[in-house]
Amino acid sequence: MLRHLWRKRGYYRQVRREEGEGVVPKGYVPVMVGRGEEEGAKFFIHIDMFKNDYFVSLLEMIAVEVGYENPGILRIPCHTQCFTHILNQISRINT
Repeated sequence: MLRHLWRKRGYYRQVRREEGEGVVPKGYVPVMVGRGEEEGAKFFIHIDMFKNDYFVSLLEMIAVEVGYENPGILRIPCHTQCFTHILNQISRINT
């Protein structure tokens, strides 16, 4: 099953795929989002988002909570609906 959520200017998209499928598009960074018992969702975040002050602040708060030295894909301990809302707000500010 594949589901894409495209936003203005392509700042991010959420992709759900079976294990092992897919390739990260050029210019995007894979991020796993999920908290607690919630099943994680994979997002592709455009590299321009990492220049956004609000997104950088979010990453700094996460680093304080979980640290910098985590192997593998970037993991964000946040409910997916909340994370999507945050990305929508950031995208709205950037338009």
